[in-house]
Amino acid sequence: MRVRSRDDRERGSLSAETVLLAPVFLLFLLFLVGAGRIVEAQGEVNGAARDAARAASVERTRSEAETAATEAAQDSLPDECEPQVSLSGTTWEEGGQVRVEVSCSLDLGFLGFGAAKEIRGDSVVPLEQFRRVE
Repeated sequence: MRVRSRDDRERGSLSAETVLLAPVFLLFLLFLVGAGRIVEAQGEVNGAARDAARAASVERTRSEAETAATEAAQDSLPDECEPQVSLSGTTWEEGGQVRVEVSCSLDLGFLGFGAAKEIRGDSVVPLEQFRRVE
């Protein structure tokens, strides 16, 4: 009669642990990738809002400022994002300021998950004292 040692009872336990923990580890890595993408997109939208506000602040009229802000935001953001730009809270007078809000819908549809997240950014800059002359 053979007495089973402790080592015989635990044979194969490392394989079982690996099989059970691998999917959890993979899901954690996918979560980190998704969170990193959201943080990166937030930075891009904030930068686009800053660029759009700066472009709008040097224009002479509000309509020209809206056009310039939209173009600057589109140039700053990647092609998969169609930005929505608004000049809310803008005071269009001497000593005023331009407040630009940019929003973009980010598709997080990697690996078949169809998730979309709305990313918003805003920036406020003073109107340029020596604005563009026609």
